[in-house]
Amino acid sequence: MANNKTSTEKPPFYIRRFFLILVSLGLIGGVAALWIPSNTGWLRQSGLSGEAEQKSISDLRLHFLYITGGIIAILTLLQTNWKNQVDRRKVEADIKKNEQDAEKNERDHIRQVHAERRSRYTKAVEQLANEKAAVRLGGIYTLVGLVDEWLADDTLESAEQQKEGQVIINNLCSYIRSPFTPALKAEMLEGDSEPENYEGDFSKDQAAFHEEQDVRRTVFVEMSKRSSTFTKNDKGEIFETVPGIWSDFDFDFSRAPIFYPLNAITIEKGNFSSAKFYSNANFNGATFTQNANFSEATFTQNANFNGATFTQNANFSWAFFTQNANFNGATFTQNAGFGEAAFTQTADFSKATFSSSSPKFVETSEVLGMPFRAHFAALAKNQEAHNFTVSKGSFRIPPGEAELRDGVKHHIPVGTVLFDPSSGETSEPAKPLENSDTEEEKPAK
Repeated sequence: MANNKTSTEKPPFYIRRFFLILVSLGLIGGVAALWIPSNTGWLRQSGLSGEAEQKSISDLRLHFLYITGGIIAILTLLQTNWKNQVDRRKVEADIKKNEQDAEKNERDHIRQVHAERRSRYTKAVEQLANEKAAVRLGGIYTLVGLVDEWLADDTLESAEQQKEGQVIINNLCSYIRSPFTPALKAEMLEGDSEPENYEGDFSKDQAAFHEEQDVRRTVFVEMSKRSSTFTKNDKGEIFETVPGIWSDFDFDFSRAPIFYPLNAITIEKGNFSSAKFYSNANFNGATFTQNANFSEATFTQNANFNGATFTQNANFSWAFFTQNANFNGATFTQNAGFGEAAFTQTADFSKATFSSSSPKFVETSEVLGMPFRAHFAALAKNQEAHNFTVSKGSFRIPPGEAELRDGVKHHIPVGTVLFDPSSGETSEPAKPLENSDTEEEKPAK
């Protein structure tokens, strides 16, 4: 019998000699049916004669013919069965071959698609170095689109999708971190008129400055579109977070020169440690979906976080605010750290909300075992004072009092220090105000 291992090139003997065996069986059966009953004397030896003998001869011939026909029928069935199995195997082989060809074509197509993406990626990265802003902008949109394509590629495992996408995210972040010399003149280039004794072509530099602002902000805008979204209750409190398609990526903007507004966008994993903000740092209405890290950041002009929302920890340790720091109406849902931060102008936390605990203006180093205290400038009488009046229902900022050698008392958070920006003189840590509640974990009334 034929089976899955039967070779179509070398069939069994009875198949290869089928017609010869068939003819031979027919002849043998015919000869046996005609000759054996009449010439062997079997029937005579049995005592039969006359009509009985003739009938027996006829019956015996029929039996020989039946036997021969049965053998031929069985042989024919075997041949038909073998042929059917061979045909089935050929069909299965064809199907398997077609499937293999289809899989190969699919693999080839996938390789071509991936190769084409990598080719576009290489070209887009090259575009980021182009002198024309429009070309750089096109490169950014291409890279953003490629990340989306990798994430939507169901031929890859989730980990592989993230790996391919992270490579492109790293390039976008690297572009944000890349130096831009005109940013050093941000204050002048933000003006409406050319300053006196300006070195260089003011109009050309200003145009390039604004173009690069638009290009770099576009990176953050596209990231924002793919970041987490939030659902708020009637009080404006976030009660549900829906992760975005880019929420699992890592974003590194550390040491980046920031000279463009980042207001009203969502920033996922905002790592701005050691970043330098030129002109005004505008984060008005921005939302930080995960930890926001501004440790050791330098704000060369005003730092505006009006109405910003920090959904996780906010770290401003060792940050340096050279101008006004405005956190008016900002919301901190978890820890907010300002240890060793320096405020050389006004610090405004009016109507800010601290939902989890009071902000930490004094933080103790676990390694050194010493406190790191925020520094607040001793403002002149004609300057607006620091404002630490938080919103109703928020954990309060414990009020304290400190003074320099001039004897003028200033209200700053308990444990922080007062300093004179001109002389560098520093006060003793601020002591709690008399008859004031200094508990850090007590909400404001």
